Amino acid sequence: MSKRIMGAAGVALIVLGTIGAVSAGAVTSARSIPVTLNEFNVISAKQAAPAGKVTFLLRNTGKRTHEFVVIRTAKPAGSLLKDGKADERGSAGEVGDLKPGQKKQLTLTLPKGHYALICNLPGHYRAGQFVDLYVR
Repeated sequence: MSKRIMGAAGVALIVLGTIGAVSAGAVTSARSIPVTLNEFNVISAKQAAPAGKVTFLLRNTGKRTHEFVVIRTAKPAGSLLKDGKADERGSAGEVGDLKPGQKKQLTLTLPKGHYALICNLPGHYRAGQFVDLYVR
């Protein structure tokens, strides 16, 4: 009798563990990309994403206001400097004025290609606030 109870408990734990794994996977799917902005970094949890709808889960952990700009470009993210700021030609979308501690989301439909994820507020891009993303 105790073996049946232990067996049922084990099955229940396996089922609960599987449900937990599915739930956790749904939160950070291949189409969701957590991005942290601070002084002076853009930190993307992923360097690649599948083509189609992509949701950037933005969080400002810094002490200054930042912005988040997604630019489709053939150039590396650190090679967009023009007149003291990054050239935003090819911009696919952006979120401005992300205050310290604030979280926002940005959902874009991105075709295959190379993208630069940047903060282009005065001095931020020059200080190194950029990262590359590849959409495949």
